Parts: sequence; C-alpha cells; structure tokens
Amino acid sequence: MNIQIRHIRAFIAVADERSFARAAERLNVSQPALSQTIIQFEGTLGFPVFERTTRSVTLTQSGERLLARARTLNQDIDAFQGEARALQLALKNRLRVGYMIGTAVQFIPAIIREFERIRPGASLDLQEFDFSDPTAGLRDGKVDCGIIRPPVDLDDIEIVAIAREKCVVCLPTGHRLALQETVELDDILDEPIVAAPVPGVWRDYWLANDYRVNRPAKVVFEAATVESELQAVASGRGISITADSTAQYYARPGVVFRQIVDMRECVIAIGYRGQPNRLVADFISVVNRVSQGSHIQVGA
Repeated sequence: MNIQIRHIRAFIAVADERSFARAAERLNVSQPALSQTIIQFEGTLGFPVFERTTRSVTLTQSGERLLARARTLNQDIDAFQGEARALQLALKNRLRVGYMIGTAVQFIPAIIREFERIRPGASLDLQEFDFSDPTAGLRDGKVDCGIIRPPVDLDDIEIVAIAREKCVVCLPTGHRLALQETVELDDILDEPIVAAPVPGVWRDYWLANDYRVNRPAKVVFEAATVESELQAVASGRGISITADSTAQYYARPGVVFRQIVDMRECVIAIGYRGQPNRLVADFISVVNRVSQGSHIQVGA
C-alpha cells in the first residue's frame, strides 16, 4: 500500500472543508489535481472515503474511521519534519531568513548588524520574496523563518507579531481623492485596483475583501513587486492598498498616499515552523529589540 503524505493532507483538507474547491485553495493546488489525489488515495485504500454529490461532499463511514488517525499521522509528520529542520540548523549554524518585499525595510540593516554582533559565528542568509509568495519562502521550506505580513495561507507555522502600522491607499496624483488628508474605505471600494498575482488570504486582505458587501474588487492589474504596483498606479490603471512604510520608503513622482482611517492596521511578524532553535529564537529577539526603536507601534 503506497500511501503518501500528500494523500493524507489532501484527505484532511477535503474532510475539513467539505468542499474540493475550498480544500484546493487551502492547499494551493488546482481542483482537478486535488480530485486526482483523492482518487489515487481511494484507489490505494480500495474503498471510498467521501460521498460526492453536485452539492455536497461528506465522509463515508470508512472515511470517518480513518480521519482521526490521519490527523495524528499528519501531526507526527510535522513533528518529525520540525525536528529534522532543527537538527539541520544546529549542525550548520546557518539561519536562512526570507522577507517580503517592502516589509521591515526600515530596520533590516539594523537587524543584520545586531544579529551578527550577538552571533558572530553564525551565518545569516537573507532572501527577498515578491508578492507571488507572501510566506517569504516558508511554504516551500526555502527558509527557516520569514519576515512576513499576515495573514498567509499556512496553518502549520507559528507567528510572532513584531510591529503594526497603518494601511494607506496609493493614488495617482490627479485622482479625485488626492487632495484629501485621509480616506475611508467607502471612498475607494468601487475603484479599479491593483492586486497581488496569487489568489489567497494575503491578496484578499490587501483588496480589503473583508469590508466588501456586494462590491467585488475590480482588479485591473496584477503586480508582483512594489515598483510594478506603483508604476501601475502612477499610470492611472487603478489604486492600490499598502502599508504606511511603503509611503515613506517607496515614495515616487506620480503617486500620493493617504491613510485609510477605518481599515485595521497591518502586522509585521516573524513566521517559523515548530519549536524555534537557538538561532531562530535569537533572531526573533533581535527583531523585537530593533523594532522597538522604530516609529512603528510594536505588537504585543
């Protein structure tokens, strides 16, 4: 019997969501690929685990019996992978840190200096990720921890909030709202908008989808970098929603930024999997100390 980890995780996701579409989005795979994985899983088992109709997906009795064991197995796999990663880090004394483009730019140089001061024998490798990967490399295990802006589509990471900042709207200079000091969400929800290129909760947050009622986002352009986002806005394609630090560190001709008074603050955080080893714990401590000296409100 050749049952693979992807079979177990697909089974759990569909069982939780009771929907192949929602489960596929959660796993960041296509719905046909997920359906094929479940078919393979059931073929390996020799019996169905789901009853499917055009309107619903429910567990069979056999599926119900397997679900608890599948959850335990998935947790054991995660624990094994976490322990293996911790051993790798301890042996290599190397910390791989991903960071989202445009995130924490105001204190990354100070973070590097402080970490090198307290851990002179360690190797700190930083890698920048664009908007196509809001997890900053955590999803694919490319990094040991990441400087991110939650929310992200990962259920198996720990998140430590480091700081919070206001959300702002980026407008072309000739826009009707450009002369206002602040805006409200109601002012901008019907505007054409620039979005990240990958669907998910991170893109939804920056489209302000939590605040839309029968006012779907009119996405007119997808941008993977801050520069392409601002270029799209400056050329009049649409507006965008971003963090206040973008206004401070990426200001350029052709755009203006105005605070959105009724949108909740965005978070800067450190994300990691499993129990943090000494290098990750030290890095989190350094980021906390450095961020406390910035103008941004420090998270709890």
